[in-house]
Amino acid sequence: MFFKKLSATSFKGRNLGVYLKKISIFLIPLLIVIVFIVIYRFSNPVFDKIMVRIGDAIYDFLVMIFGRFDWQVILTFLLGLFFCAVIFLRTPYQWLIERYKLKTDYFKRIKVRTKRSFSKLGLKNEYKAAIFLFLALNLTLLVVNIIDIQWVWFNFEWNGQFLKQFVHNGTYLLILSILISVALVLYYFRGNLNFYKKNTFLKYLSYVWLLQNAVLAVSVAIRNFWYIYYFSLAYKRIGVYMFLVLTVYGLLTVFMKVKYSKSAFYVIRQNAYSLFIVLVLSSAFNWDCIIAKYNFSNYNRSFVHLNYLSKLSDKALPYLDKPMDELNKIDSVQKGKFPFHYMYMSSEDYFDRIETRKQKFKTKWENKNILSWNYPEYKAYKELFEK
Repeated sequence: MFFKKLSATSFKGRNLGVYLKKISIFLIPLLIVIVFIVIYRFSNPVFDKIMVRIGDAIYDFLVMIFGRFDWQVILTFLLGLFFCAVIFLRTPYQWLIERYKLKTDYFKRIKVRTKRSFSKLGLKNEYKAAIFLFLALNLTLLVVNIIDIQWVWFNFEWNGQFLKQFVHNGTYLLILSILISVALVLYYFRGNLNFYKKNTFLKYLSYVWLLQNAVLAVSVAIRNFWYIYYFSLAYKRIGVYMFLVLTVYGLLTVFMKVKYSKSAFYVIRQNAYSLFIVLVLSSAFNWDCIIAKYNFSNYNRSFVHLNYLSKLSDKALPYLDKPMDELNKIDSVQKGKFPFHYMYMSSEDYFDRIETRKQKFKTKWENKNILSWNYPEYKAYKELFEK
């Protein structure tokens, strides 16, 4: 009853509830902005430091204003006020009274059919919420992109660390943010906002948002490049580039959807085609051999993860088979460049494992029949044992 009367209170000729409803329009967009800020904080240490400084400034400001308040006394007062209102004012709640009158002491089966109704924000309110959301998100992402362009694109320096936050956490979180970004644009342009006469500004904001996400995708690609540069090739690092190709194309299709008022089905269909094409083209490469050749040929600058290489498939064995003197040479270079080198497999253990795998592969291949014959393993067998 208190909140009903509060919302019915007049302020400047209008009910306070009208103002409260307008404020509530921006609550969900505000929560979405906070989610993106959290994602960008975890993916970008520089942005995280900026947010920490802003958070500390806000905290100091709040402490300056509210620091002298005794919150236990205030809480006690409010609780007392609440109970006093219930006991002394005794505002009747008519709905509850009518419900009470209908109750009996006997259990009776009554079938009640209720009609479901779903309340939706008006088109103008949704438009206002979308404007607020995309303005705030564009400003936030602009800060992240400026940091990435300065820090990742042009001024990145590796000092021997694992690059875990830089790539692992950063890449996955930024990819997640791009997917959420696409979902937001599809949500707001799912219906009548496409045909709203005054939607030009919102469309431009969404174009800038999609463009900024494309810049973010480039930043992810550059992060992945530096990771490969210092830590060699691996399946997921190759997969990131495939995913980014699909992502950039996906952003383009969403742009076309907004610009030409196309349906979500158009976006899904076009991206399904692109996914199929990328998967088919990617299956044409012998990735294990590419990884083995690249990683061993770049040992002077990149970390050679012997544990990982020793588990590649049999078709890569000719490129994994290295004489002991070459492995020792690689080991000496790696010790000087990577202080964590001692945590991984030694050259001797790697050599023994590959020798064991070669013998097992030889036996397995010679016992294969025509049904399990395949060219990559045939080629590997020829290079290893028929030189």
